[in-house]
Amino acid sequence: MIEKKTIRDISSAMRGNFQKAVDAMNKRNIDYAIMLFKGIVQNEPGFIEAREKLRSVEKTKTAKLGFLGKMKANMKAGSLTTKGKMKLSKDPKDAMKKAEEALSYNLSSQGALMLLAQCGEALETPFIAVEAMEIAAEYHPKDENVLDKLADAYEFAKMGTKALATRQKIAALDPNNMAKQSAVRAAAALATMEEGHWEDNDADYRSKLKNKDEAVQMEQEDRIVRGLDDVKLVIDDLESAIAKGDDSHENHRKLADMYQRAGEHDKALEHYQKVVEKMGTMDPYIDASIEKSELAKLDAAIEEWKVYGESNPDKAADAEQNIAQMEQQKLDYSKERASERVKLYPNDTELRYLLGVVCWQRGEVDEAIQAFQVGQRNPSKRLSALVYLGRCFYEKQQYDIAIEQFSTALEGMLAMNKEKMEALYYLGIAYEAIGNNDEAKNCYKQIYKSDISYRDVESRMQSL
Repeated sequence: MIEKKTIRDISSAMRGNFQKAVDAMNKRNIDYAIMLFKGIVQNEPGFIEAREKLRSVEKTKTAKLGFLGKMKANMKAGSLTTKGKMKLSKDPKDAMKKAEEALSYNLSSQGALMLLAQCGEALETPFIAVEAMEIAAEYHPKDENVLDKLADAYEFAKMGTKALATRQKIAALDPNNMAKQSAVRAAAALATMEEGHWEDNDADYRSKLKNKDEAVQMEQEDRIVRGLDDVKLVIDDLESAIAKGDDSHENHRKLADMYQRAGEHDKALEHYQKVVEKMGTMDPYIDASIEKSELAKLDAAIEEWKVYGESNPDKAADAEQNIAQMEQQKLDYSKERASERVKLYPNDTELRYLLGVVCWQRGEVDEAIQAFQVGQRNPSKRLSALVYLGRCFYEKQQYDIAIEQFSTALEGMLAMNKEKMEALYYLGIAYEAIGNNDEAKNCYKQIYKSDISYRDVESRMQSL
């Protein structure tokens, strides 16, 4: 089984390679970015952010392949896939590396994606199987074999609702096929169990162990930290290791993370500072963690003032004034840190996006626009940045530009999720502002059909 990892869980060397890959991606150096991201994913297949960015640049490369280029890419991908299949039963991890190599030539390669999904299953890692088959379904939306394997992957991952939707799609392609209809009914039963939480895997897992201490020990060995008791055990272990001389920056980072999870932010900050001292530089992710703890301390102080104001009505005005000052302090601090990270890493478009969010929260619309215009170059933040840009131009009463931004964002949004409903909602408001009530009503109607309770969309429809 391969565990999911974040940037905090990988080595400093890998973090350095990841930053180089991000810089290459932002500079449109696609082949170099793919090479770096691929190397990271092959060594750390559970590192989710690297996987996402790798797929993004591979998708860009695949889209640019011409007829002859695609033929050559398919030949290389096919050869690597064949080699991977030969290794699958004996060494699925090596087979997975071959699948990743094949996808670096052509992300739409059905054979390579199928191989990657099989590796995920062989390694008992559902998220990799799901990722592979979702990409395959994106490129081959009407291929029943692909859809069937996608449904299998969802079931393997215990994602009953998605498995049901996929089985329904398969059945719709051949409505008279009784076997497919039966598969839909079976998927519906699985989805019902999932929603009702009839299967409590964690309870079953613990019931197989003799006692809670043994359960905690196994979870620690598997690097699963579930509750506060577990966090305290990890803290004790790390403090002991550091006291015995294992004073590495990785141990201090892990200890800082655990103190942060325990809500002991002063101690977390102390150990994050040790990490900075030992590394000799400020890692942007450590910087973000420091910011998180500093903001958490301010939040705790705000809560104390709220309680004080409620308990002492005669001091309520003073409490409100202090709360307002600390809320502003939070915004000032976030702006300072976000700006500093952008100075240190000017080519990181995600950091520009995050700076834009802070500027928006502070009401600094023009600065937010500048940041989001750069931030939209980040593939994973593009749609969100476009929505923010639309809101910025709406605030400036430049409604025509706002409508363009929202409409562009919606072109890339397929599923009716929260992100799409938000874009439709603000697009509707922008249309209302220019008196185009028909278009506004159409936006609200799309939301209404999916979620009748979304914001004030029902009353807006009625008023139109």
